[in-house]
Amino acid sequence: MRTPISLTLLSVLIVVSLQPSEAMAHAKTDVITVDNGDQLTGAIDSMTAGKLSLDTDYAGTIQIKWRDVHQIDSRYLYEVRLEDGERIYGRFSPSEIAGNLIFYSGGRQRTVPTLDVVEIRSIEEQLADQLDFSLSTTFIADPNSLKLQLQTKADYNVKGGRTGFDARFEEIKTKSTDSEGNSIKETTKNSKLTLYREFWRDRGRATGQSYRVLNAIYSSNEALGVDHRGSIGVGVGRYFIQALGHELRMSAGIQGVRETRVSCDEQVAPEEPEGASTLGNLGLVTCNDAELFVNLQWHLYRFSDRDMDISLVGNAYPSLTDTKRVRGDLNLALNWELFDNFFWTITARTEIDTAGTQDNKLLNKSDYSINTGVTWKY
Repeated sequence: MRTPISLTLLSVLIVVSLQPSEAMAHAKTDVITVDNGDQLTGAIDSMTAGKLSLDTDYAGTIQIKWRDVHQIDSRYLYEVRLEDGERIYGRFSPSEIAGNLIFYSGGRQRTVPTLDVVEIRSIEEQLADQLDFSLSTTFIADPNSLKLQLQTKADYNVKGGRTGFDARFEEIKTKSTDSEGNSIKETTKNSKLTLYREFWRDRGRATGQSYRVLNAIYSSNEALGVDHRGSIGVGVGRYFIQALGHELRMSAGIQGVRETRVSCDEQVAPEEPEGASTLGNLGLVTCNDAELFVNLQWHLYRFSDRDMDISLVGNAYPSLTDTKRVRGDLNLALNWELFDNFFWTITARTEIDTAGTQDNKLLNKSDYSINTGVTWKY
């Protein structure tokens, strides 16, 4: 069954920061001076997508637009990624030069133009300080359908690399009536869990734009005839654009896949019973496959009176063992600020897989969903 287009009345994004005990935590002694002279004190977590995240005692975690930062004073260690791909490690010191930061790296002082910085990561000694976690949930209901979507992300930051975890679960229940007036109820589920590790190359400009990647993925999609799919892959990646406000990168490699689905290239599941329309009623076989993978990530963000953030992630998986198979997915997310902490959000997802349709006409070649609504970020 193809996922319907839905209108989200309200989506709530919950951001959870894992905090260690005060004795072990990054002390909230970092001082941020903004362009108007105001000073904010707290613990710097990171700077990504043009916003500096600062954990404070008086207002929780606040987001400061990077273009408004005048200087930073901190005794803690950070990894700073520059626009040209170079990664440097060190500590910030106060600077009176407008538009520049003072950075101590390898025992030497270095002046870094503020707008050349595209990412800052806190490099901590304690596990809880290195871990960032977020959870979002969407619930949609109308007279004929019910949809629940859960998403979670986690990043573990260490010097020289990053480990990440992304998970999505979606369940859709629909109710319809056939030509004879009989009520039909259907439930479809799809999920995806991704665990990845990125290894940065040397710190210099020439190789700083390149990285190596190792990933493990589990997914399922009833509409496409995939009960379980697991893969492990290795590859290399490169940043093609990494500027403040705009980022484009691509990675590619090879992976092994093992899945339980309706049919394989060399195997066909037992014929389904008459009237079967769900994956649980169909015969399943176990398949092994070798694939290439190509991952493309594009991110654009602008901060003015109303913030805007667009991200596009696409994956293609050319099969090395089943030349007839076409598989890939595309994910789009757009956030446009309406007023403080409220955003108009559009998310779209599509997934294509022709393997299940070669011998079973009940299954779809593609599955998609589109959600739009108002999101409150806390």
